[in-house]
Amino acid sequence: MTQRRSALISGAVVLGLAVLQSVLLDAIAIAAVTPDLVLLALVFTAGRNGAMYGQTAGFVAGMAEDFASLAPLGFHALLRLVIGFLTGLTRNKVFLDPIFVPIILVASATLLKWMVAALIAGVFAVEPAAAALFGRRFFIELGYNAILAPPVFAVLGVVLPKTERGSRL
Repeated sequence: MTQRRSALISGAVVLGLAVLQSVLLDAIAIAAVTPDLVLLALVFTAGRNGAMYGQTAGFVAGMAEDFASLAPLGFHALLRLVIGFLTGLTRNKVFLDPIFVPIILVASATLLKWMVAALIAGVFAVEPAAAALFGRRFFIELGYNAILAPPVFAVLGVVLPKTERGSRL
């Protein structure tokens, strides 16, 4: 399968998860916090396809989230772009063990997401959002994402096609 077709399929999955997350995941929320499925899929696909793909998929998924939520236009797009790019830098540098590496990658991406969100909130003087970096919501999301990382990575490894160039992630 060509790399372009693989990236399009991966992008469609990430975009679909963005819509699903924004609209349907309120049913499993704990303290109004849902798992970040887009983050999980983005970390997996960016690590598999590289930094350029990661930042592009992150931006597109973030824009879909921005349109589906009440967040300012570009807020999620910037978060996902940064995470996609940095995760994409791990391509061919990380051997994907089935349990611990997904948890570490996703936990790091979750921390990065909250740090960038706090930075943006601090720049625009949204004090309550900046102060919530290590609050209860952060730890609930971190736990959700860490628990879901291994099964989601396993499913995505089967569902999403591999690129012609191949990779270790």
